[in-house]
Amino acid sequence: MRFITLLILLFSTTALAGAPATKVAILMFDKVQIIDFAGPYEIFGQAKFDVYTVSSDGKPVTTAMGLSVNPSHSFADLPPVDIVLVPGGNVQKIMHDKSVLNWIKNRKNDSEHILSVCTGSHILAQAGLLDDQQATTFHRALEGLAKDYPKVEVLHDRRFVDNGQVITTAGLSSGLDGALHLVAKIQGQDAAKTIAMHIEYDWDPSQGFVRGLMADRYLPDNDYQWPEDIQFERLAAFGDKGQWQNRYLAKTEATKEVLQAVYVKAMKAHDQWKSIPAEDGKLSWQATIDTQRWIHSFWLETDADAYLLHQQIKRD
Repeated sequence: MRFITLLILLFSTTALAGAPATKVAILMFDKVQIIDFAGPYEIFGQAKFDVYTVSSDGKPVTTAMGLSVNPSHSFADLPPVDIVLVPGGNVQKIMHDKSVLNWIKNRKNDSEHILSVCTGSHILAQAGLLDDQQATTFHRALEGLAKDYPKVEVLHDRRFVDNGQVITTAGLSSGLDGALHLVAKIQGQDAAKTIAMHIEYDWDPSQGFVRGLMADRYLPDNDYQWPEDIQFERLAAFGDKGQWQNRYLAKTEATKEVLQAVYVKAMKAHDQWKSIPAEDGKLSWQATIDTQRWIHSFWLETDADAYLLHQQIKRD
């Protein structure tokens, strides 16, 4: 039995080695998010895919965090590919570039798979590739994608959405899941699991963690009329499906009472949130959302010449 198993494994490995490598093109543009392309690049490289980076003119691009990247190809000299990866980042400019949109539309005709990461889905949507399909994106961009592209069914509860040819993933690290999913489709589940273990990534194809389902999605989306001089620095933002907390350092000449009044006024604009008695200096409200009761609290602490601003939401 061991001999037969060894022969099967040897035959499979030999056949795979003799097959032409899957070819991947990764779209590069100014303000692209590093992990959106680098994470999948690692996955595809581990799978022995041929990976190319491409920009419209082949010239260097600067990522969202200032890293300079030299694409290996321009649109004009890129060889035929099997997979196109469209990462996200600051996509406001690139998603309206006609040469990029035309290139993506043409790749739909000659590529087997198109994978977006994070807000790269907005580029695909702008090119019309997501019409009448399901999709996901970065958790803070879900509502925007649904509003701007009503023909797209936007899903909040997935790390990736597979429509067959077109696959979209949620934010940032979700690109690893999308890339592993593609490897599994092409080389099999065992190959994808092996790569995930090699790079020490806790891959969960059942998509147990979905950023868009965390409790901060229930935080009131208010238009706060903060004093013009206020400056914010985010210190913490974390939680799970049942609770979330944000903490900011806020610098302003305004008094604590003024800041509290701004927040109370903003909360009054939301009928579902009802004020409840304050405890320990925390201003609090409650609301029933999706049959669950939630408590939202806001409080300030003085920190030298600034304030520590706290937001918290938790299931009651």
